[in-house]
Amino acid sequence: MKIAVRYYSRGGNAKKVATAIAKAVGVEAKDCSVAIDEPVDLLFLGGSVYWAGIDKHLKQFIAQLDPDKVQRVASFGTSALKKDLDKEVDRLVRAKNIPVSTQNFRCWGEFATVHKGRPNTQDLQRAADFALAVVAEGK
Repeated sequence: MKIAVRYYSRGGNAKKVATAIAKAVGVEAKDCSVAIDEPVDLLFLGGSVYWAGIDKHLKQFIAQLDPDKVQRVASFGTSALKKDLDKEVDRLVRAKNIPVSTQNFRCWGEFATVHKGRPNTQDLQRAADFALAVVAEGK
């Protein structure tokens, strides 16, 4: 199975989660400035929620996704303020006619003095477990 991990991170929270996911599945996490140039069976895609929405860079990345190159997406994200984390990534990916995994990963992210130390070791282990479960789902 060909797997890719892409993320957008302003403060480093989503990057930590992306790195944990990538390590679990044996690939390198890359910033969303790196396009998907070859077909992938599974794309882990995520970022953080900023003021109740995802960053424009992540929106632009999703807009250029090719359904002929991406078979399925599993989303992940962090947030410091929104308890019920946004599903905007899933919605935008589905609008591109790309299937989205029924599983996703969300955790708190540190911002200023809010949620200090998050994502923490337990969050990152949960992210790795999520990644392995999604891969198993696709076999």
